[in-house]
Amino acid sequence: MWKLIIILVLLIIFYFMIRASIREFLGKKEPDPLLPTKDVMVQDPVCKTYIPAGTALGEKIGGQQYYFCSEECAGKFKSYMAG
Repeated sequence: MWKLIIILVLLIIFYFMIRASIREFLGKKEPDPLLPTKDVMVQDPVCKTYIPAGTALGEKIGGQQYYFCSEECAGKFKSYMAG
């Protein structure tokens, strides 16, 4: 009876180890906490309005990610950053 219980416990441990390895191999990891999800509100740096990140226009400028409510605000910000 004890042998059966020990074998069952070892099989369960083996199962979870294989499952974790497969998930890591396929890239199913936790989302990056630094990147906003689609439900997070982000602020437009030009007009200071808050918009959902899922509908915001994202631009990477100078190595940093910015979110804008419109193309107009993105253009204004780009021209401001250019000088």
